[in-house]
Amino acid sequence: RVLSRIAHAMMDVSDGLLIDAMRMGDASGLAVILDLAAIPLSHDVRTHVGDHRDARLTAATAGDDYELLFAMPANTIPPVAATRLGRFARGAGLKLYDGDEAIPLPASLGFQH
Repeated sequence: RVLSRIAHAMMDVSDGLLIDAMRMGDASGLAVILDLAAIPLSHDVRTHVGDHRDARLTAATAGDDYELLFAMPANTIPPVAATRLGRFARGAGLKLYDGDEAIPLPASLGFQH
């Protein structure tokens, strides 16, 4: 509830971060720019799969995360624990970076209903 007072948009991530972020951007009429390097991986994933680009792409396209994805005004400190994964910009679509390097979108962004 505390997020609803300041979030411009908010949704759960259940079909995969990339596809759900793109849906949020589409609904908002904005482009979404995500930094793959900012996506947190659990200890178990890092231990068993690793902490590299392919592991993060897999995590970003897998579903059943059930985390909240929300957009806040720039320079606002969230009132809950949160990780900044990217930003919105004028335009449309999803742009993906790994740090400073632009990378192509994977063939599948997540679960399609």
